[in-house]
Amino acid sequence: MSDQRPDTIDHRVPELDGIRAIAIWMVLLAHATLGFPNAPGALASVPSPVMQIIGHGWLGVDLFFLLSGFLITGILIDTKERPRYFRNFYIRRALRIMPLYFTVIIVWSFFYENSRQYFILSSLFGANFSDLLRIHEPHGPGVLWSLAVEEHFYFVWPVIVLLLSRRRLLLVSALIFLATPVLRGIFAATGMRADAIYALSWFRFDGLAAGAMMAIWAKSSWFSLRSAKKIAGIALASLVVISVVGMRFGIFGTATVSAVALRYTQAYLFFCALFVLVVAQRGAAWTSPLRWRFMQLTGALSYCLYLIHLSIGDGYEYWLKASGVSAVDRFGPTGAVLVRTAVMIVASFGIAMVSRRVLEEPFLSLKQRLTRGGRAPAPLQAVPETSVPEPLG
Repeated sequence: MSDQRPDTIDHRVPELDGIRAIAIWMVLLAHATLGFPNAPGALASVPSPVMQIIGHGWLGVDLFFLLSGFLITGILIDTKERPRYFRNFYIRRALRIMPLYFTVIIVWSFFYENSRQYFILSSLFGANFSDLLRIHEPHGPGVLWSLAVEEHFYFVWPVIVLLLSRRRLLLVSALIFLATPVLRGIFAATGMRADAIYALSWFRFDGLAAGAMMAIWAKSSWFSLRSAKKIAGIALASLVVISVVGMRFGIFGTATVSAVALRYTQAYLFFCALFVLVVAQRGAAWTSPLRWRFMQLTGALSYCLYLIHLSIGDGYEYWLKASGVSAVDRFGPTGAVLVRTAVMIVASFGIAMVSRRVLEEPFLSLKQRLTRGGRAPAPLQAVPETSVPEPLG
């Protein structure tokens, strides 16, 4: 693989916002229905296949990891030969992440008691170390653990991309992807709790590495629909083999060693297969749902939605308790879940739209002014449905 950077293509890919929308809806529905205590039988009428999908909504975070690895690696590859490489990258990340991040921490600090240590730790992007340090983690703000994982990735990955050729970067990414589940398995076998392994950065970098490998592929002369189908086939075949062999060792259990080690790997293999096909056929008819206006809006709001949705649910539950209102008595067990879900989704979308307009967009508008000479293009360009995608720079 050549290290020479071809001309980059400076266009957005709507399908990526659609994938981001899928990820946030997975998380929203899982937390709204299963993230709070429910009355007995509240979800008994929900069909089992639907509950299986909702119950795996936590994997939406892993889809976010994969997408972040893809986008960030693509930006870094595009800009590694440009002036002010580190400065521009970190300015852009800071303008995207920090205004909203610190705003919600400040707001949370007025509502969550006995959480000062957690918010101080989160301000240092260490929220996922709260369990390790025996610091109380409040329910809603607990979502910050995944932001910490991504920030730790941002600390080290720009240096690695700058120092390595694309071929070696691909090798390092593959090694991370293969070694991380082994590391999870080793620590799970020694008795470390599954929920502790779930949150720590060095146990979760394989998703970001998977995204990085896809970015390297998308920037190479190997990029084509044919190679996408081969990659998807290999990923799905690997998923089947791991799943079939792993059944003997409880891979579909909750806290077995094989489940802790490989459950995320199973998800990444499935997501990778879907992702490469979407990227290779951007603009095609079958990917059109990802380009729907509602999906685009959801993707654009996904950062704020992720940060605040669980806290909205906390506020709703607190209001019910403080006012003496029983949602179960008023709406029934199932109705109580539906009302809570509706409140969380409507309120979260409303706040996210205001945040986008009055907080996030003003800071994002500073990117061009503060990073002149180092503007990072999006990695892909939509192509006509009948076209064969060209190699990407």
